[in-house]
Amino acid sequence: MKYIRLELQRIRLEFLRKMNVSAALKAAKTDAVHKKVDENRMHRNYLKLIPSTLLMVFIEFCGMLYHLIGNSNPTLKTVYVIVFSVMLCTTILILVCMDKELSHGGASQRTERVSAGLFWALCTVSLMICSYIEARDTGTFLQYLIYVLLLSLLPVFRPAFSMPYFLISLAAQLCIMLSTEAPLPSIIFVFGVTAFCIAAAYVKYSDYMSNHLAMEQLSMLAEYDELTKLLNRRGMQKRAEILLDYTARVGAPLTVAILDIDFFKSYNDTYGHEQGDRCLRLVAGCLAENYRRKTDIVCRYGGEEFLIVFVGEDAGRSAENLLHLQKSIAKMGLKSGKPDFEKFVTVSIGAVTVQTQLDESLHIHIKAADENLYRAKNEGRNRVCLNGKMYTL
Repeated sequence: MKYIRLELQRIRLEFLRKMNVSAALKAAKTDAVHKKVDENRMHRNYLKLIPSTLLMVFIEFCGMLYHLIGNSNPTLKTVYVIVFSVMLCTTILILVCMDKELSHGGASQRTERVSAGLFWALCTVSLMICSYIEARDTGTFLQYLIYVLLLSLLPVFRPAFSMPYFLISLAAQLCIMLSTEAPLPSIIFVFGVTAFCIAAAYVKYSDYMSNHLAMEQLSMLAEYDELTKLLNRRGMQKRAEILLDYTARVGAPLTVAILDIDFFKSYNDTYGHEQGDRCLRLVAGCLAENYRRKTDIVCRYGGEEFLIVFVGEDAGRSAENLLHLQKSIAKMGLKSGKPDFEKFVTVSIGAVTVQTQLDESLHIHIKAADENLYRAKNEGRNRVCLNGKMYTL
């Protein structure tokens, strides 16, 4: 008995931990990592709602055939045909809604509410009608049990979405059971099954989110620089391969730029490494602010060097963008590491704008950009050298 008691205590503590995880998830819902994981969850829900909805329709189709063949009551036959027709039409509506959203490449909270609402309405209304017929006809409530078990085990809905529908369904089922004078043990059993399904849905959501958040955070640690929160070389390379393939296929120009903070060693020596880290974070923030399109790649390349990769600009326009970036960094007003050179921190940039080819390596363009950076520094720093041509503010 001692070990059984300890095991039950462990299960209780694990359940409470999952409840705490769910509360923590709710508090962190504005976090960027949480948003990304939640978008993946919604996309997964769409993919799971397709077989889930079709399964519900199949169950109702079997129920309709059973009553059409084995029941002589014409009213029940008509009701089942109507219910199945409504289910089929609602299913088509759900699938069209999901297909439209998936064709745009993702899922949003608004469309999740629409598709989840349609799905729950489909199940609640149709299966409650069938459950009522079943209770009046045979005195059982098997449809309800199948319904709540499926909904707790298939899609990963937010508790805020699933709880109200579980409770509405329970209230409707209780009304059905009371109207058909179901015995008290059956009512208690329905309460128990519903409570179990609510807990299962809650734990499933918490498990999914906490596991995927942990995986996403590990991925971020592997692909992002801890100090600046920009991509590291590994994360950059992963995204650059996709970008190179895209630019080669559509024929869009690609710009690769390497940015170096001027006299950064002197900055560290003058103000200390803590201020040096602050300078790196502020410059990184400025880069991220200026290059925030989904196709833009901003990476801490090493030490005080940063790599920028962006698409769709010719050489002239790219030079203007990089000069604007220089101006933005100067406007931050960070004291220079060499005041006799410039009052505020400046940067030198070497860049190339090229037309890429399939199966081309980014390393070739990085090498060319690095050569241009070397020229910019040799020419006196605080300038942009793009495709061998110098630009200054």
